[in-house]
Amino acid sequence: MSSAAACGDAPAVSGVDRLLELYDRLAELCGQRNAIDAQVVEIVAEIDRDGLLGAAPGVKSLKALVAWRLGMSEANAGNIAAIAGRYDEFPRCTTEMRQGRLSLDQVGVIAQHAGQGSDEHYADFAAVATVRQIRKALSLETKPEPDREPEPEFKRSFSKSTGDNYTTYRITVPNLEAAKVDAALASHR
Repeated sequence: MSSAAACGDAPAVSGVDRLLELYDRLAELCGQRNAIDAQVVEIVAEIDRDGLLGAAPGVKSLKALVAWRLGMSEANAGNIAAIAGRYDEFPRCTTEMRQGRLSLDQVGVIAQHAGQGSDEHYADFAAVATVRQIRKALSLETKPEPDREPEPEFKRSFSKSTGDNYTTYRITVPNLEAAKVDAALASHR
């Protein structure tokens, strides 16, 4: 029997109150962890920005360097490398992470998959979303279409020659238009 219980002076704490206290402690620790992760990202971004990766013999990527030097899994190292690589594109997300409000996983998913100019949007969204919800939102994001190569200029030509009992037409068109002409001729027959 504890001394507090023996004295009867301490009020009994309910299971719900104890759980809420533990939630508060977890939130505090996670905030500290997020702030530490943000500092790690800042250092890795500096290594990347200053081109110092080449000074590490045998290391082929920023992700590999982070995994090796910090003893991290490839997934966590990938998140750090992705955020570091796009550090300047996501100032609000990285600030929220430094202040303990966003996690490495949340900002990592955003850095790996979000389009340019989406920092404000995803910083607001990530504050109330799980990593899974962020992934889903990113999968629904409209991806920009790649620039198409302009079609080469094509010189169309047309010629007609008439004989005694026949007329000959000669046309030159791009392949797409030729397919339309072939389909028209086939349906006519």
